[in-house]
Amino acid sequence: MNPLVSVIIPAYNRSWLTVKTVESVLNQTYRPIEIIVVDDGSTDDTREQLSRYADKIQYVYKENGGACSARNAGLRLAKGTYVGFLDCDDLYHPEKVGHSIRYLEERPQMGFVHTAADFIDEGGAVVGGYDHPKSRQQGWITRRFILGNHICNSTPLIRRLCLEKVGAFDETIFTPADWDLWLRLSAVYQVGYIPRRLTQYRVSQSYVFKNLELAQREEKQVLEKFFDSHPHLQDLRKLAWANMHLRYAQCYLLKDDLLKVKEEFSLCLKYFPFHLKAWLFLGYFFVARRNLQECLRKKILGFPGGCHSRTKLCQSA
Repeated sequence: MNPLVSVIIPAYNRSWLTVKTVESVLNQTYRPIEIIVVDDGSTDDTREQLSRYADKIQYVYKENGGACSARNAGLRLAKGTYVGFLDCDDLYHPEKVGHSIRYLEERPQMGFVHTAADFIDEGGAVVGGYDHPKSRQQGWITRRFILGNHICNSTPLIRRLCLEKVGAFDETIFTPADWDLWLRLSAVYQVGYIPRRLTQYRVSQSYVFKNLELAQREEKQVLEKFFDSHPHLQDLRKLAWANMHLRYAQCYLLKDDLLKVKEEFSLCLKYFPFHLKAWLFLGYFFVARRNLQECLRKKILGFPGGCHSRTKLCQSA
């Protein structure tokens, strides 16, 4: 008998997209799947739109508390041996769950597995993809993973026992809450990867780019929390902080905020003076700034042109 898989979908004010998300799980070739939709205080017609699936999903309404609280509420209800968290505007490829289950069943040492992804726009057209070289690293990845998140959200499938051991989402964090959870899991369990685009990840208007200072404060919180809990990894602290400041220097360059670029770049070098990527960034900044911005737009935002972000439409604040 196949093990039960619980797919938890936090929903917030995007009923037409949530319906598509639910249908992508209903269309999986794998069975059995338990679908839990946690409506995080939507004020649109999410309840009514999902009523047509009443016999196929478990729908739960709660007062607005943020995406992490919705995911955790779903996790408390989940009965599956494996758990996936699928944002309400993302989609599963029909064979996504099947491939992920097969991978984990064949590799009991892995705590969870994630996959490559397509980037899609609000209309569902594929506009890019994510299969970063760092994503393909498997096994004990924590030492590399603390230097930057390379797991595409909505793609992991996780053993429920592993979640019970490390805990659920930290509800005090919003933007990098997934990174925080993957870090905690990777410190205890090996991580697997499937180099196939089995999830469609919807890019949307930027939350992060309108809230860079908040996003950075939360990344600092994740780093401090992790290093406080893992003193044996202190040798990576300065490089991790330098990488974080370099990431935000790049983000501020995309906003043409050159004062913040200078500030973040200086902090990067303060933590790690011989940061090769930082010096390459500086060289390109002076020699070919517009080309650098275009490269960063594709790298950070998912596709060239326009100011978009991989932050979810359906995440509530």
